[in-house]
Amino acid sequence: MMAIMAEQLHLEPGCRVLEIGSGTGYNAAILAHIVGDSGGVITVDIDQDIVDEASGNLSKAGDGDVEVVRGDGFEGFSAGQPYDRIMVTVGARDVSPHWVEQLKNGGIMVVPLWFKGFNLSVALEKRDGRP
Repeated sequence: MMAIMAEQLHLEPGCRVLEIGSGTGYNAAILAHIVGDSGGVITVDIDQDIVDEASGNLSKAGDGDVEVVRGDGFEGFSAGQPYDRIMVTVGARDVSPHWVEQLKNGGIMVVPLWFKGFNLSVALEKRDGRP
């Protein structure tokens, strides 16, 4: 699923990416590798234990450039906006208006939306201020 979502993002070197849901940090490391030194990755999670684990794992793997922050993912992370890409790695019932606001026009957001008992990975491109 993570590979499919990463493909849906159409990542390129230089992209600024926001990941909602840090997990172990593995996905953020993959994103950082793809966007390279000219890009950037910020991953946000509400759980401090997860933030600490992801941060430690990224440090051990040599991906200390990924910024791991504690916060409510529904609110995104406004300090690093605007983003070229936003990847939501936690289940969502809807798209947060904060994510839309923080995404550049022409940017892509991938969200696994719950729909009638199914989890569908949906890619949305922001145009004219709307996904």
